[in-house]
Amino acid sequence: MNFLKKSFLVVFVLVATQLVYSQEAITASGGEATGSGGSGSYSVGQVFYTTNTTNTGSVSQGVQQVFDFQSFSIPGLTGVNLTIIVYPNPTKDFVILKITDSTFNDLRYTLFDLNGKSIANDVITASSTQIQLKHLSIGTYLLKVSQQNESFKGFKIIKRQ
Repeated sequence: MNFLKKSFLVVFVLVATQLVYSQEAITASGGEATGSGGSGSYSVGQVFYTTNTTNTGSVSQGVQQVFDFQSFSIPGLTGVNLTIIVYPNPTKDFVILKITDSTFNDLRYTLFDLNGKSIANDVITASSTQIQLKHLSIGTYLLKVSQQNESFKGFKIIKRQ
């Protein structure tokens, strides 16, 4: 009887794992592309693609998820121990500016359009700051973090529909 129970359990586990298709997709084609401007991967034949967004974040359905991380360095800064992360990017409504390893002494952010016009700026007083982009049109923006008029780092933010 004990052998029969063990055999049934083994067969059940083997069959149950064959019915799980998480993180799998049947696509027509796919691959990776690399060029002088960067690299990326693609898949052709994805049947569905939707994005659900709330005030606390977003969830995207699909085989591949977009992740565009670009920052640009600003020369002339020395002796600062600061880590800056901006997410989600691309975004629809807002980005979160997360800063670690800092005391937040006179830290500011400034959001620019591609023409160099300042759209928004504010003082950073916490390790996580939400920057609203709902009122902006679709496009590319630049986010600069500075302290006492000395720039630390800049990020390219993509605002989408």
